[in-house]
Amino acid sequence: MNCGGKMTLFDGSAGETYRIESICGTVRARLSELGFNPGCEIKILNKQHTDMMVVNCRESHIALRKEEAQCIHITPVKD
Repeated sequence: MNCGGKMTLFDGSAGETYRIESICGTVRARLSELGFNPGCEIKILNKQHTDMMVVNCRESHIALRKEEAQCIHITPVKD
């Protein structure tokens, strides 16, 4: 589920840091409770599997399914 054709977290690369721009879909409330909110910086730690990834969000490591990651719109954070 890619809402609006924007870059999603699932499009990102391991080792890179991104800023959340928005979250769409029915998982918005659940992700918000985990700390995924607009403006938050997240880093992709592991993206070796085709349908899941591990990210660092607010000092926590969280595993996300592809369907969840595709609902998180991001922009790259420049060093």
